[in-house]
Amino acid sequence: MNKKIFAMLLAFAMLISLSACGGPTYKDGTYEGQSISSSNKHITNVTITLKEGVITECSAEFLDQNGKEKDEHYGEEMGEANFAKAQIAQKGMHQYAEKMVEAGKVEMLEAVSGATISYKEFKNAVADAMSKAE
Repeated sequence: MNKKIFAMLLAFAMLISLSACGGPTYKDGTYEGQSISSSNKHITNVTITLKEGVITECSAEFLDQNGKEKDEHYGEEMGEANFAKAQIAQKGMHQYAEKMVEAGKVEMLEAVSGATISYKEFKNAVADAMSKAE
């Protein structure tokens, strides 16, 4: 009987210690992060503001391999079909900052159709900024 009680107390203590760890804690403030794509050298810069572990403000800048902002002209030089795809991605990627504030936490952010590569790069940039807040 004592072995059972001891085993139950030990399991309970382990459960309490695991739940106390919970994950990193973040300091309130404004932080910058960056992600550089390994495949095409595109750069994503973000600035986030954290309050009580939640992202309350976010801005993002998406640059091509030449450091030029991905705007309404992004992809023009790639031909008509590729330009159309690039513009779908461009419109999608520029939604991520607003969606990040709506989600509050990077784990809750969902991809925008047509901008999934930018989604990964954006999340990496946010993770970089968050690491500076630990």
